[in-house]
Amino acid sequence: MPQILEKDTLVRFPHLTVLKASAGSGKTYTLTQRMVQFLLSEKIPKNRLRNILAITFSNNAAKEMKERTLAWLKEIHFGDEEKVAALSKIVSLEVEEMKARAGRLIDEILENYVDFQVKTIDSFMTTVFKASAIDFGYNPDFDILMDNTSLMEYAFNLFLRNVKQGSPEAAYLEKIVDSLLEYKKQDGAYLWIPSTVLLEETKKIYTKVSAAGKEAETEDTREDLEKLKRRIASCVENIEKEIERSGLKRSGNSAYKSIPRQIREKSFQDLTGKAYANVPVTKPSKGKADEQAAYDRIAALWEKFKILTCELTVLLCRSSYTPYVKTFQSFTRIVDITKKQQGKIFIGDINSYLAEYLNSSIVPDVYFRIGEIIYHFLIDEFQDTSPIQWRNLFPLIENSLAQGGSLFVVGDTKQSIYGFRNADYTIMKELEGSNPFPSAEHSVKELDTNYRSKRKILEFNERVFKTKLAEHEEYQSAGEKSGLTDYIQNPEDPRENDGYVEVSLLERREEEPAEREKIQELIKALRSRGHRYRDIAVLTQTNEHAVKVTSWLNEKDIPFISYSSLDIRRRKITGEIMAFINFLDSPTDDFSFGAFILGELFNQAIRTDHPEIRIDHLRQFCFSQRDHPPLYKAFQERFRTLWEKYFEGLFRVSGFLPIYDLMTELFAVFKVFERMPEEEAALIKFLEVVKAFESQGSNSLTDFLAAASGGETGDENWDMAVPKNIEAVSLMTIHKAKGLGFPVVIVLLYEVKNRGFDYILEEKGQIVHLLKINKDEAECDDILRGLYDTEKMREMVNRLNSLYVGFTRPQRELYVVGVTNKPQNYPFVLLPVEEYPPSKKPEYHLQTLQAPAGMDHCRIQHRSKPLEFPSGHEGLLSVEERKRGDFIHRVLFFVDDVREGFESQLQEIIRRVKEETGFDTSDADIKDLILAMVNNREIGNYFAMSPGREIRKEQEYSDGTGKLFRMDRVVIDPENLTVIDYKTGKDRGTLEKYQAQLRNYMKILGEIYHDKIITGLIAFVDLNEVEKVL
Repeated sequence: MPQILEKDTLVRFPHLTVLKASAGSGKTYTLTQRMVQFLLSEKIPKNRLRNILAITFSNNAAKEMKERTLAWLKEIHFGDEEKVAALSKIVSLEVEEMKARAGRLIDEILENYVDFQVKTIDSFMTTVFKASAIDFGYNPDFDILMDNTSLMEYAFNLFLRNVKQGSPEAAYLEKIVDSLLEYKKQDGAYLWIPSTVLLEETKKIYTKVSAAGKEAETEDTREDLEKLKRRIASCVENIEKEIERSGLKRSGNSAYKSIPRQIREKSFQDLTGKAYANVPVTKPSKGKADEQAAYDRIAALWEKFKILTCELTVLLCRSSYTPYVKTFQSFTRIVDITKKQQGKIFIGDINSYLAEYLNSSIVPDVYFRIGEIIYHFLIDEFQDTSPIQWRNLFPLIENSLAQGGSLFVVGDTKQSIYGFRNADYTIMKELEGSNPFPSAEHSVKELDTNYRSKRKILEFNERVFKTKLAEHEEYQSAGEKSGLTDYIQNPEDPRENDGYVEVSLLERREEEPAEREKIQELIKALRSRGHRYRDIAVLTQTNEHAVKVTSWLNEKDIPFISYSSLDIRRRKITGEIMAFINFLDSPTDDFSFGAFILGELFNQAIRTDHPEIRIDHLRQFCFSQRDHPPLYKAFQERFRTLWEKYFEGLFRVSGFLPIYDLMTELFAVFKVFERMPEEEAALIKFLEVVKAFESQGSNSLTDFLAAASGGETGDENWDMAVPKNIEAVSLMTIHKAKGLGFPVVIVLLYEVKNRGFDYILEEKGQIVHLLKINKDEAECDDILRGLYDTEKMREMVNRLNSLYVGFTRPQRELYVVGVTNKPQNYPFVLLPVEEYPPSKKPEYHLQTLQAPAGMDHCRIQHRSKPLEFPSGHEGLLSVEERKRGDFIHRVLFFVDDVREGFESQLQEIIRRVKEETGFDTSDADIKDLILAMVNNREIGNYFAMSPGREIRKEQEYSDGTGKLFRMDRVVIDPENLTVIDYKTGKDRGTLEKYQAQLRNYMKILGEIYHDKIITGLIAFVDLNEVEKVL
């Protein structure tokens, strides 16, 4: 790759570098190279591990960059010619010194991994917030909620709890509901449950306002609104009088005919956003002066009416969300109290809090609390930065640059497709054009070579964006704003003319869709020309489209991985397990219990163990018991054997076992991994989610169910990892494909319809107003039109950028399949269909595409034996006895080699163990017990060293199923091996149980040490007796 980074001796500080990187131009390579350069160089000041921060916008990107950085350092250390040559151009070190330094850096990173700061922006901001949590009224040990649904609903219920007949809260809520009804259009759905609507809208407002980092305010327009309504009613009344007096014929084409009725019904909101072109009456014939005068008076009143409805439109646009904002304002206080009481915070709140907190004067204090100053910032995917994120980063970066640091940002405004997450590409655009940090040098560079796509694919994209888009009147401006019409991308090899592009426009049909057959045939043809399934990706605009494609691929038995279906909560097996958890949490939940016993997992279990019981019997049983709850009690009586085998143990320990242990026990009882091997990935991910939930300090089934149901589908915490090199077609949305590349890409496009905007924010300083504006309403007022056009432009940029991302994923071949009956609509109007018809396709040889040899498949071992729970108190020790036993075991752990002078050594061991454990006991008693044991003729020899002997104490060994066993003392001699197990107490207890335990130890050791004679000894320390086990 061409060298774009300067040599370390030429780098001047402080500096700001903006790197423009189109798709496939080596952005990640360059960013990693910059990271490695700064870490290795002796010429870069303040370049310790903790002084450099690389910021990404996803966990996967952070993980990839860490892997790439370590891989670079490793390859340099081992002398990889390509990497050493690349670094030698930008780092002033001799090759051998560079190798040695890379090795030391790897050791440092692995030893101090927390200092290796490659983080998502949310993770970094969380670190900053935690450092100052007390300033915000939070305990530093707070939990971060990625999804706010459950806590918001809980807080809203607290909010509604005070709403009682006659209470001030009830009166306040009644006013809000009246306002909602007042703003509702006549044809709108009736608000049967206003609280549900209020909660949903309040959650949306909370998210939107938090992202803006500003306060939501309302304008009190009620008085103005009432006055305006009276003026409109008076105007319509005057129009009616004039029409009656004039005798003119009412116009059938005028919208006026429904207006008097709307006024009578007080449906003023139905008057807004309309053009009102035609006068209420027909124009009279020429020569009728009286009628013409009457017509002119009606037309003048009609113009006045139109002006008044425009004023009404503006007022309603500005006040439609007033009820929701007022609810939000009242509700926010309860949410804040609830969060602090529960020690939780929403991920979206962190930036909002920091926006008010971070400034140039507080930054040194923040760095002090974090523990180290960050001097060098590297930011990936900078076009995805939101205004509030940039606002929070700005003072931290400004402080670093003031101290001789650097900022290196990489991005591509053409790939800004996360506007729905408040990403703002204009931040990068502004940084390209001007320098907001006067103390730093400012430079803009561009990666202009594409290393991913072949020439014909690059030419196709230039034809779409730099020609068709640039010439299109409606979309040209949006393309210019994001840089789609003037970018530079050259092929890696200017001489080659390789690659293939095909564009097809198909008629849209609901029955027998043409695109189904087209995609199936394309994949079949690609396979016949030597492509593997893994080489092919099908990209769609939405998840709904991706779901349709899955059924088409299934029809032809084409293996695929759908990135839109990785959420394990969508899988049937997960639903059955969740139903069982619901039952354990609430045994009277007949629906959940019935769903489980009629599910595939339970039926597979009884099909194997109880074939006489069929699913028909269970279905009939559930139906017959529908009026006799609870269902599980009837099941317990009717199917006692099944209840005892599968349910009783789990039912008994639910609420006592931690959730993770309960789930592993459930999996063992039903042998889930054995019966559902094809679901292994989903089941393991489920256990990982449970473990992560439990690690947050939560251990309630109720809370786990709420967390599972509250998160949005697609939440990456529930997504299965996609295996690498799996032989299957990749199916995903264009958004999911960002950052990926495939040899062959099929892009499926449908017509994109303009949808309205939920909210349009009008920002005034630290205040935002939430407006509801549609296209027609925007025409009534210049300010509304400006706000609407800005939002529309943002949406259009997102659409065009999504198209660019989709078209830049392929390496060798691109197939665009458009489905429409209106080729003049977006996005088809931008496609050069005639220029890219089906033509001769390139051939690829199978031998050049063979997959690398993989490792032999090794199955994961899963526990299928249920745990054994003690049924009584027999043999249980008191707390004091247990502590004493642990104390003696610990003393014996430190006994290595008993020889002359051991008594004084033993005294020191006892003192040390007392300090370590805090257990208070008689030194003399313990000393006498230990001395008696080590001098016992049957066992004393094993407390002394001899030639060739190795002694292991409290060593863990694993059996064939992966279970761990800690053995008190294992003495390994050249031909023999002796395992010793210590027992404390005044009686020998259940000797048979002890013997069985030791025989198990001996069996495990025998499998490891095949050539040795294994002997076992049980040492009863308090009795000074030894039991030999053979």
